[in-house]
Amino acid sequence: MEANVYRAMCRWLASFAHAGRRKREQFTDAWVIMVYLWSVINDRPVCWACDARNWPDKLLDGSPLPSDSTMSTRLRTVGVLQLMERLLTAITDAMPVPLVKTIDSKPLLVGAYSKDRDAKRGRLATRQFARGYRLHAVCHGRAVRTWLVAPLNENDSTIGPKLLERLEGGGGYGVGDNAYDTNDCHGRAASAGHQLVAPARFKNRHVRDAKHNRPERLRALDLLASPLETACGEPNAFGIALYNAREPAESCFGELSMRGLNYLPAWVRGPRRVALFTAAKLTLHAQRCAERSGVKPVRWKS
Repeated sequence: MEANVYRAMCRWLASFAHAGRRKREQFTDAWVIMVYLWSVINDRPVCWACDARNWPDKLLDGSPLPSDSTMSTRLRTVGVLQLMERLLTAITDAMPVPLVKTIDSKPLLVGAYSKDRDAKRGRLATRQFARGYRLHAVCHGRAVRTWLVAPLNENDSTIGPKLLERLEGGGGYGVGDNAYDTNDCHGRAASAGHQLVAPARFKNRHVRDAKHNRPERLRALDLLASPLETACGEPNAFGIALYNAREPAESCFGELSMRGLNYLPAWVRGPRRVALFTAAKLTLHAQRCAERSGVKPVRWKS
């Protein structure tokens, strides 16, 4: 199974143009990424993937492997990081852009006694706290399109505007929970041509304060808490259906948790390693989504 996923990632990497080996570089950026992905696919540290004994003979095919120190250096370079980003973009570009995009977040936890100074203590649920990071993502269906990693103590309403202004497709709807019900989030979504649909807190459901709220926020209130619901008992079925479109994002995060993007392994500490590990997991998940949708890479021709 791991070998099949690896071969699929090789095909996606070959589907678009990228730089070859530069002078004084023994290994290409693409090969560095594939070695790193092999470690992530098997949920092992990078040093494990640098040992030829941990590779199937047919998969390695006699290719030399970089050392652990070489991998550590090359995974910090701009070329490798940009190529990893382009790989995720190429996979999600191959899938259609939906009318309804979902925005949500999930915690990435570390141990309570971890030495990671950047892993902050934040709230998970009512009276539940932990240390770690938080993945904030915009999903197209069940695939993550745009994402950011922040400390666990940063609220969704703080990171949400940075993602909502990057909504794509020329228009549509962005759906999130009540953490995104702020004027800033509504304004950033509107600047990207989207209507944000986020429910207000219970005490504000039927408050229409045009002086302190943007028109887009009032529109979201009408979609989810229609005045006719109180007067006539007729809820806005369209708005409720839009909000229920959050289910693919929940399924996406559930699958990511099952694939290992939940409690961070001991060798993934610090913002740089957490972001790189998250990018690899999201890329592998996007490949699975493309495979389920019947989308296949087309080999790039020079």
